[in-house]
Amino acid sequence: MGTERNEYPLKLTINNRKLTSVIIDQHYRQKHSEITDVLILKLVQTLHGGIFPIEEQDTGFEYFVVAPVVFEGKPYRLVLLLCLHDEFLGVINAFRLKKKNEKISSAKKIRRSSKPTE
Repeated sequence: MGTERNEYPLKLTINNRKLTSVIIDQHYRQKHSEITDVLILKLVQTLHGGIFPIEEQDTGFEYFVVAPVVFEGKPYRLVLLLCLHDEFLGVINAFRLKKKNEKISSAKKIRRSSKPTE
């Protein structure tokens, strides 16, 4: 079974990189059916202009986690990647946090099974 991804045109700047689209891996649907692509796009838009620490760099991708991302009073965690050779933001996973102060875990565990194909 292949990995499904949806791509959306969206201009934003993250980590001083001008991006033109967002690619959302549908991995989040397995355990977080209350999340939608529309919600993820709204969460991603709140990151515009932000600078976020890179947790790991591997084979042309930079991986990072942003949490909490608060939208309509609810905290979420986004597991993201930037492609070093293209102008897109990849959303590996997205889910709601139980508490605003929930500890941030590394993207490394999730990333290994959700790496985009080139």
